[in-house]
Amino acid sequence: MQTAETMNPPASKIGRLGELFLQKGLLTPEQIDQIAQLQKEKKLRFGDAALALGYLSQTQLDQALGEQFGYSTKDLINGSADKSLKFFYFPFSKEAEEIRRLRSELLLKFSGQEKIKITLVSPARRDGKSYMAASLAIALSQVGKRTLLIDADLRSGKLHEYFSLGKPDGLSSVLAGRIKASDALIQLMPNLHFLPAGPQPPNPLEILRAPRMRELLDSCSDQFDAFVVDTHTATLASDAQMVAHQTGSVLLVARKDHTYVDELRQAKADMQAAGVEVLGTIFNQYEPAGAVRFAPFSWLMRLLSRLFRRKS
Repeated sequence: MQTAETMNPPASKIGRLGELFLQKGLLTPEQIDQIAQLQKEKKLRFGDAALALGYLSQTQLDQALGEQFGYSTKDLINGSADKSLKFFYFPFSKEAEEIRRLRSELLLKFSGQEKIKITLVSPARRDGKSYMAASLAIALSQVGKRTLLIDADLRSGKLHEYFSLGKPDGLSSVLAGRIKASDALIQLMPNLHFLPAGPQPPNPLEILRAPRMRELLDSCSDQFDAFVVDTHTATLASDAQMVAHQTGSVLLVARKDHTYVDELRQAKADMQAAGVEVLGTIFNQYEPAGAVRFAPFSWLMRLLSRLFRRKS
């Protein structure tokens, strides 16, 4: 006679990963039993056995592994993450691994400094800069760095769309003195806060002028360990140069088959002229036709310009 225990095996017998799929309704107890049988016969891991039986897809397995090992969370504290944020939803993808490598390089670079302050700059639109800023901020927060992601693109900032936050107040109002920074910060994850761009002002460059951004970062210094700042397209206005001057460090973002080399060189020269340290260039590969948004990467290919190395 079947008992409740044999019909619904306890989590300790199913295993943590099997229990996770059971709770999500993606596997039945019977399917888990079949997976366990194949595991025993073929000496496979749970995920490999589930894939072999056709009960799970690689995407479902990656998402579950991310939750199990703490690379992602099911929900944001406020808003919801856009499906294009692969680092959030697919923590074991090649792209996510490359972002973690970049994170490691940054942690080494700033190991002797009290705070991490990075401005992301791209010479043209649709280079993937905002997507990279969001991904990098999430990555830093996941290793315990209290991170503030700032949308300093006061002309066309859209970082809030990656987190389904509507059109919240933000940086423009803070720098104009209309609200306090604490009233504009939005918590996304336990170690990640977001400061949106806010309403578009008629004079963005004037609002961003020194030392306003620097003073804002200093006022948040006790609350955060890392600051990741997104900016307006460098070739269209001087906003990026103004912001980068106040953070001190820049990562340039270029897109394969899209960014012109001369524009990238000009952006680098402009940053250096402003006294900003250019850490290197992130070279990304645009996802081919069929992508819903323009920003996602299929993966980060490599770091160029001898990233973080001293110049001879």
